[in-house]
Amino acid sequence: MLAFAVVALVRALSLPVGFTVDPEGATPQIAVSANGSVAALAHSTDRTFRTRAFRWRNGTFQTFSGLPVLTAPGGAENAKNDPTYRVDAAGVASAGPELLVTASTSWSGAYSGVSFEVQRWGAFSAARWSLPSCVVSGDSYDQHAYGGDSAGRVALTIDQSGADSFEIASADSGYVPYAFVVQGSHCRDLGRATVQGVNGEWAAGYRPHAYGKRTPHNVNVAIARTDALRWYGQHVRELGRGDAIAVNALGLTVGADAVPPMAPHAIVWTNSGKRIAIAPRSPRSVAYAVNDDGTVVGMVMDSRGRHFAFRWHNGVLQRLDDLPHPPGWRFECAYAVARDGTITGIGTLDGIAEVFVWREPAATR
Repeated sequence: MLAFAVVALVRALSLPVGFTVDPEGATPQIAVSANGSVAALAHSTDRTFRTRAFRWRNGTFQTFSGLPVLTAPGGAENAKNDPTYRVDAAGVASAGPELLVTASTSWSGAYSGVSFEVQRWGAFSAARWSLPSCVVSGDSYDQHAYGGDSAGRVALTIDQSGADSFEIASADSGYVPYAFVVQGSHCRDLGRATVQGVNGEWAAGYRPHAYGKRTPHNVNVAIARTDALRWYGQHVRELGRGDAIAVNALGLTVGADAVPPMAPHAIVWTNSGKRIAIAPRSPRSVAYAVNDDGTVVGMVMDSRGRHFAFRWHNGVLQRLDDLPHPPGWRFECAYAVARDGTITGIGTLDGIAEVFVWREPAATR
């Protein structure tokens, strides 16, 4: 009896001309909401170094995604007339039906700087997130929404050290970020750390140490050690060196042994804390997401420096390129995996950068 390979169903979500998605982001560069909307953090391929968040709803690209709600110091009119002012995206995540965009504003001149705030993108509009009073907040603090879950919980980090600044050369515990899980007007205070993923009572993140002190997340990497963290409720457990990016409903936690892009290697931490290197022979790899049945997705690099999207389940690692799929595709990184196994990431179709949605027929899963 002949056996027929079942070909995956792959849908392309076209990026605007001149943009692509990093196949090895420091945080997930693609997010999928509970209703299937997709957001991608894309950067320009020209010399303007723009970074934007784009969205597709029901497979259709939506143009309101140009980060419309931020205003410059001095107001919106000042931003419009000031060529030194720009609005970029710094992260995407999902929480229930909403997509979350961490947007950055930068300006230069006598008082240059960068600030970050979170926008909440609903079905037809985007708006600045008004944080609940239970969050340590203030205009001088930067907001980062790195993850969320299907119930609308948000993994929120409040940073006061000047994110993406590398001027911090020594440990200073006063600038360690604050980590929260926020749901509506309620907060779960996780202490001083960076939180990146949440799923019910579970949360995942990391905290650097240097000279025996907790340090800001952007401390000089030459002197800092970064430890992966997992919370259940408010109880925190250190998982050893690494960066915990996501966690499922059973506590299975995924990430890497270093904060990308600092030569990471993909790691899974079991509920008991056992550490599993899932691509030990790869020069670089990162696990970005895990669903509740334990399917892990991410990026693995080969010896030639090429990125490949992978999925891992029960000890078996598969590159999407090696599975039956429509012709013309190269799958570079998988950033999200749904409950039904649908995978979303970045790749190329006939050499052109496209966000992909990979799904296998139900009978094969």
